[in-house]
Amino acid sequence: MRKLLLLVMFSTGVMADATLYVGDEVKIPMRADASITKGNIITSVGINEPVTLIKSSNGWSNIKYKGKQGWMITRYLSSTKPANAKADELNNQIAKLNKKNVDRHQTILNLNQRLEDQQKETSMLSAKVTQYGTQVLEVNKLRNKVSDMDDSNTDLVEQLMLLKNQNNASHSTDFLTIVSTLMLLLGLAIGFIINRANANRDRSIYSI
Repeated sequence: MRKLLLLVMFSTGVMADATLYVGDEVKIPMRADASITKGNIITSVGINEPVTLIKSSNGWSNIKYKGKQGWMITRYLSSTKPANAKADELNNQIAKLNKKNVDRHQTILNLNQRLEDQQKETSMLSAKVTQYGTQVLEVNKLRNKVSDMDDSNTDLVEQLMLLKNQNNASHSTDFLTIVSTLMLLLGLAIGFIINRANANRDRSIYSI
């Protein structure tokens, strides 16, 4: 039926710039002229490849393919693109792979975003750790100052206790000195009074 359709097309002159497809199982040679001779092959056209029909005569078709012009046997050409189960399967697999690649690319973008967010969070935590470390150093300095002040206060307390003891000892010495002085004065006064009394008594006796 396909060959009959092509024969009808070619016989009626419908051939200018028509698009046909190579429909064999192997690559078909495009030749420089309408003959099968050695050395006139220009290139090979793969199955299902589209070509442009210029004209056809005597079982040969003058075609254009990828900018080149040559001749191909007409029976290898078809007006409809042949179905190719393997090609369709490969195309489906390619489409699935492309979708997987898109999904993976999106996953990579998401992971990159998460990584960027984690890096920002890590930077913030590092800054906080640095700040905390500075604060710890300041706290340690304050603790050292407090410890020094405690030591100084301890020394001051010891000095104060020593001064208090010295002061108490001084007060005790002064009190004893005063008491001794008073006792001495009292003894002298008593002695003086006793001497006066004895003297007066003697006078009284001699006056009698």
